[in-house]
Amino acid sequence: MMNVGAVRLLCVVAVLLAGCQAAPKDIVLSQKSPVELRAMQGRVFDTTDRGKTLRAVIATLQDLGYGIEKVEATAGTVTGRKLDALQVTVTVFPRGERQMVVRANAVVTTEAASSQVDAPQFYQQYFFEPLSKALFLAANQDDGGPTASPQEPASLATEKPKEAK
Repeated sequence: MMNVGAVRLLCVVAVLLAGCQAAPKDIVLSQKSPVELRAMQGRVFDTTDRGKTLRAVIATLQDLGYGIEKVEATAGTVTGRKLDALQVTVTVFPRGERQMVVRANAVVTTEAASSQVDAPQFYQQYFFEPLSKALFLAANQDDGGPTASPQEPASLATEKPKEAK
């Protein structure tokens, strides 16, 4: 256990080192629980085509006015920015053999702080509804391909992992 003098010295050193660095932006984290965030940020779609889902994500972001900054197809991520203040990163990954999970994370950055968007209406109205329409249209343009219908967001938060046999 450290003595009081050592603790004081460490505190003084930490304050001095912090004063020498450029002031970082404050990061305002969500007050929602991880389960609540996962439920509002993710949707499950009945499709097996990850590439088509990624293309729909890119098209949806562009239709909504985002500039695409980065696409990592192998990782299944797309990052877009709108008005220099709003950044959305979307990840697409398989769930089981017949579904894809799409998870979006939005962050608003100002000169003073960055804060995570934790309003369910934002994700639903300004991302998942347009994405659902894009996936539905893409599925209907295929010859008999699977439809991409979203499932309830709670399915991400409440589903229990299957036990190995």
